[in-house]
Amino acid sequence: YYAYANEEFTKLITRPTRLFDYPDSTVQVLDADIVQMPDGRFCMTYVAQEHPGGIKVAFSDSVNSGYEYVEGFIDNEPGACEAPNIWQRIDTDEWVLMYDVFSVNPHNFGFDKTEDFKKFEYLGHFNEGVMKTTNFTSPKHGSVIQLSKNEADRLAKHWGMADDF
Repeated sequence: YYAYANEEFTKLITRPTRLFDYPDSTVQVLDADIVQMPDGRFCMTYVAQEHPGGIKVAFSDSVNSGYEYVEGFIDNEPGACEAPNIWQRIDTDEWVLMYDVFSVNPHNFGFDKTEDFKKFEYLGHFNEGVMKTTNFTSPKHGSVIQLSKNEADRLAKHWGMADDF
């Protein structure tokens, strides 16, 4: 489901509307993330809680309707995962899918990369593959935003951190 909020983000201004129909109504679907692909279409990554639950994709020409089901999982995890987040690497044609792997202890994030949204190449977990972290040990439900160097410097200054990254 989706709904629109007012500018202050304090209340909904439209009624919740169904965004996507999963072909098996007994399977819970959650944690959707939508990005616009280079060809202008939209890719929705989401979790289908099958056994085990994992990440799937659906595609549409519109951000808020018409998503078509695609068979198969795109994550490369043997166990359950959730909370997909996908972003484009700056100045590349490569996109990274990050997801919460809650089926391992301690929790970790898994990563895959794609250029065509059809083939997803496994990059491993934090600190077990090419993706590294230094400031936490058991991540949950992450997201990524891109900041310009100027924005990062302003934030660092505001929070009393190093002047330059």
